[in-house]
Amino acid sequence: MFQWLAYFYCWLIRFIIPVAAVTVIYLLYKILIGGKRENPIFARLIDQNGKIFPITARENIIGRGRHCDIVVKSKEASTNAAAIILENDGWTLHPVGDVLLNEEKIDRPQPIAHGDTISVASAELTLDDSRDPYIPYDKNDQLNSVRAKCATIVLTMLQIMVVLSLTIHYLSTDNFPIQLPICFGGLIMVEWIYLKIMKFENVGIELCAFFLCTFGLAVAASAMPDSLYKQFIAMMLGLVVFVLLNFVLKNLSLTMKLRYAIGVIGVGLLFFNILFGTELNGAKNWIDLGFITVQPSEFVKIAYVFAGCASLNRLITTRNLVLFTCFSGACLLPLFIMRDFGTASVFFIGMLIIVFMRSGDLKAIILFIGAAVVGGVAIIALKPYVANRFATYLHAWENAYTSGYQQVNTMIAIGSGGLFGVGGGKGNLDLVAAADTDLVFGFVVEEWGLIIGLCCVAVLILFTLYAIKRAGMTRSVYYSIAAAATSGMFLFQAALNIFGSTDLLPLTGVTLPLISNGGSSIMASMGMLAFIKAAGLGGDVE
Repeated sequence: MFQWLAYFYCWLIRFIIPVAAVTVIYLLYKILIGGKRENPIFARLIDQNGKIFPITARENIIGRGRHCDIVVKSKEASTNAAAIILENDGWTLHPVGDVLLNEEKIDRPQPIAHGDTISVASAELTLDDSRDPYIPYDKNDQLNSVRAKCATIVLTMLQIMVVLSLTIHYLSTDNFPIQLPICFGGLIMVEWIYLKIMKFENVGIELCAFFLCTFGLAVAASAMPDSLYKQFIAMMLGLVVFVLLNFVLKNLSLTMKLRYAIGVIGVGLLFFNILFGTELNGAKNWIDLGFITVQPSEFVKIAYVFAGCASLNRLITTRNLVLFTCFSGACLLPLFIMRDFGTASVFFIGMLIIVFMRSGDLKAIILFIGAAVVGGVAIIALKPYVANRFATYLHAWENAYTSGYQQVNTMIAIGSGGLFGVGGGKGNLDLVAAADTDLVFGFVVEEWGLIIGLCCVAVLILFTLYAIKRAGMTRSVYYSIAAAATSGMFLFQAALNIFGSTDLLPLTGVTLPLISNGGSSIMASMGMLAFIKAAGLGGDVE
């Protein structure tokens, strides 16, 4: 009787879990993307003709360029003439090109008050901050708290169904791992405690992370049960990193002070890896500490975004752009020396996003991409290891028993899983090397179905959509750039993992964020989410 009930449950749950997952994704979409938010109005600039330019951000560029917040329609005006920034003690005018303050030319930042006049070419702009700032009330805030509670309840039900499905599978094998209920129970307990402390307010990013971590644990439970404790501990440590980074990022001045130190530490970690690293699968990107192995390049992603972005008053200086270029080179060079080309490509995408958001110069992006193509061709020509990967690319079925073995089995697993999967623990892809890391998307789809796999991808897309939505509302362009860079790196890394394992791209060996088995990857990915979370600080005050 029990066997029949267990069989019926496992059959039924294959259809209920996708419904629960889609429900969670829908609620997360409504929390993060749904609804329109009106921009605040902090002050106004009024020109000599009475035209009003509302100031709707704390950092604003004045100039002739189309990208400027206050556009001066004069050929004599500089593309970027000045920046007007709301700081703790009031407004500050930062000159970039030719600009006058109260008819006097300035060459350094100056405080500006109500009634002061900014002259850019023939335009005279008078600051009017006599009214209290208009901060619109977002009626969705209270509704989002209700949505967050509903999403948490449905997610918890999904997690319980997943663990029961895996439990039934292991009971039939007489090899039940006790760490399975402990780790899933711990995840459920921690998420409820955390969300309760946060009062279910502005927790969409965290709920996305808990959703992905659920299937990260499910993969570990099915493929490598002995790694469950490690995976769970990495998730908890990652949550600690996330909270600490959130605390730092809330204080923009502290963040700016720490940028250089964090950047130096990041570069130092990479060069330390070159000297003392251990080679694995052709790349020297691991450090063996005896009791645990660590992949420093995963943590350097946090340092790269943290140090690579800048607030507007630093963004507009040539010195800062030169420093960023040097910093990017100092991060990419060790990765090439270590032959970690997959991670290097993720860093490169982050660099492109930051450069574009810093300058808006499409020519610079094309130049960087051209240089990357030339470098890529040189690497393929000089490195047989990489050349072999490209030799298999788009020819996996022709090499099904040799170099294309992993991709072929991944595609077979995806086909076997269909929409609803074969059930927790019942897949066969775990017999293939790297099934829980490089091929993890195929593993998830085989056991839990294509719908679940697409839901995991949808979460990563939500990060990007959220970063785009919040870009114009953040307290500083630092948060806009950091969120865009992080979400872009996540999405590109996911594309490398998914398309690489299915032979649509060369297999690069990068992980799927928060799902692939691996402590360093989990911790770093959780930490990087803090930059996306920080994009929601638009209305906060230091």
